[in-house]
Formats: sequence, C-alpha cells, structure tokens
Amino acid sequence: MKTGFLLISCAAIALLAARGNADEPKLLRVCADPDNLPFSDKEGGGFENRIATLLAEDLGMKVEYFYWPHRRGFMRSTIKAKECDVLMGIPKGMDGFLITRPYYRSSYQFVSRVDRDLDITSLDDPRLKKLKIGVHTIGYDYNNSPAARSLGARGIVGLTGYSTFYTDENRPDAIIAGLAEDKIDLAIVWGPIAGYFGKQSPVPLSLAPLPDVDQSTRTPYAYDVVVGVRKAEKDLHARIDESLERKKAEIAAILAEFNVPLAHAPAAAATEGQPSVQQASTTGHGTDKLLASADEYQGWKWFHVYCFRCHGVDAMGSDLAPNLRKSVSSEGLITHDLFLKTVLEGRQEKGMQSWKELLDQKQIEQIYSYVKARSDQRLDPGRPHRATAAQ
Repeated sequence: MKTGFLLISCAAIALLAARGNADEPKLLRVCADPDNLPFSDKEGGGFENRIATLLAEDLGMKVEYFYWPHRRGFMRSTIKAKECDVLMGIPKGMDGFLITRPYYRSSYQFVSRVDRDLDITSLDDPRLKKLKIGVHTIGYDYNNSPAARSLGARGIVGLTGYSTFYTDENRPDAIIAGLAEDKIDLAIVWGPIAGYFGKQSPVPLSLAPLPDVDQSTRTPYAYDVVVGVRKAEKDLHARIDESLERKKAEIAAILAEFNVPLAHAPAAAATEGQPSVQQASTTGHGTDKLLASADEYQGWKWFHVYCFRCHGVDAMGSDLAPNLRKSVSSEGLITHDLFLKTVLEGRQEKGMQSWKELLDQKQIEQIYSYVKARSDQRLDPGRPHRATAAQ
C-alpha cells in the first residue's frame, strides 16, 4: 500500500513539475556584443536589445543573452557554437544562417560640423583632398573600411582611423567627438553610429548620406539589416519573420528614438539622362525645383539637425510627428505665428520639447521658410542647393 502511494505521489510531482515548466516562457537566446552602443550593451541599453525584447514579448518568450565582443571569430564563438539561436543587426547577404526580412535599412553618412558649412555630398568632391577625414578601421590590423577603399581609389590618403574594436580608452563615439573637438574636418560613419552620437554632440552636426553604391569602386554604402537565425531553428526563423512585420511600427519608433538615419529601398534605375531625386529637377519651363534661397537652405540644414528625426526627411512626417508640409499649407491649421510659438515653447502634451535653448528666432524663421517652400511645392523632395548671387 505504501509503495503504491509513493508511486502515485511521484507521478503527481512529476506532472506538476511538467506543468510548471510549460508555463515558463521559452528562451529567445540572443548573442550580442556587451559594449557596442548604440546597438547593444550588457545593460540592455542598445536599440538591438530593445528590438530583441520587443520580439520576445510578441512571441511569448524571454530574452537570454550570451555576450561576446565583436572580434575575429565572433560567429565561431557564438551562433556556430550553439551558444545562441539569434543574432540581431546582420547585413543582408551574409551567409551561415537563416535571415529574416529587413527591419531597417541605413547608409553611411558624411558627418561634419554645421558651422563649417561643408555640405559634402559626393565622394568625388574635390575638397576632400584638402580635408582631414576620419574613417573607421576594422580589426587590430586596421583593415580598410569601405570609405577608406573608395577614398584611396581616388588618391585621397592620410586618413584618420578610428578602430571599431572598443576598449576602455577607445570608445564608440570617438569619431564623432573628433569632429566636435575639431580634430578632423569630416567623418564618414555608418548611419546608426552617426545618428546616435551625432544627436549627443555638444555642437550641431550635419549628416548627409553617401550614395547607395560608389560607382567608381562598386562599393556599397547602404544596407538592409536583418535578424540572423541558426539554420536548425526553421520554426523560430518563421515566427521572428512574422513578428517583425507585426511590430514594424514599434521598431520604427525605437529606431527614431536612437536617431538612426533610414535609407529608402533602391528604386529602379533612372533612364539615362533623367535626374534622380538627389539631382536638380526641372519643370517643363526649366525651373530648378531644388534651388533654395539662402534662408530656405539654412532652414533645411537646421531642420536636418533638429527636426527630421521626428518629422521625417523632407518634412513628410513619421509615426512620431505630423507631416509639416500639410500643417503649414492653406488646408492646415498651423499659421506662421503658431509655428514660431510651437517651436519656441513646445507642446508637452504632444511630446514636443521646447527648442528655445537651441534655436533663436531667426533660425526658427529659416526652418519655417524651408518647410513652407516644401509645402508650396517650390522645392521638390531631395537635397536642395543654395542659390548664388548670380542666380
């Protein structure tokens, strides 16, 4: 009788234990660098940490990290060693795992101080040969980054290198700090790093994207970013792919919070002789639709320092803030005076801060001039250029 009771008791305990384990969320095992902001760190403060948590919650899972510095052998020591099933922030096209749909696309950026008024937008700009340019190097042996390859092919040498292997002395923001401290004139930086640390810079910085592909060297500068999943985890891969679609609005909000500059998917190649959106466009009467007045051009610069992360490129709006081109139009509700008042004082109930500590009345007027030119369709989408005295 006692033996039967013990068997029943053991069976009951085993059943309860099984039920308890079934109630616990499964683990989403993610490998990440413990010191690589804005992407990830051991405190979970990077945007890849945030997105991984978002996906795990959507899938009813719990994130568990295996941290390993991004060094040579990272893949071998992490996902190939089965220490994790998921890698965030993988450029599309890498082999070795299953890849999801892209959850963002970014590009390298020209970064410079606003007060230098450089406005570099091309790798073929002749001024590059006279500037002190900072670029990232890869690894302890200082392998060339894409920017170093493209510049070297143009005879531009003597670059200032900043390693991507971070230590207590060598920090991720060093290349941006070099600009703020006037140690370099221009930096070419991967978009998320440029946007995140540029936003924190003590001096205003201007960002401008490099072309998707450098035609001279065929070097790509814009990349789709995906999640990499261990090949054995086909079901997990499919579930993460679906979650990325469901959570794309929340992901966009996280990227905007970290000031990640986003790039559009490449459009079909333009017909030979037709301008791209970055070139000066014209109407049938030959009017240059990207020619801006001095105030409109300066307003565009201030807008892309302070405003675009919420109100979108070309003031087209985003999930965080409205389309300003509609707001200041004849159909909108924002008058000139209300625009100035709102920028100066903010709208706390809408999540907009006051800008009076960073922008004066003239600068706000210039931003309004730029937005109004967009609204009135005097300026087409794309990067404007400044009118000269002759024009």
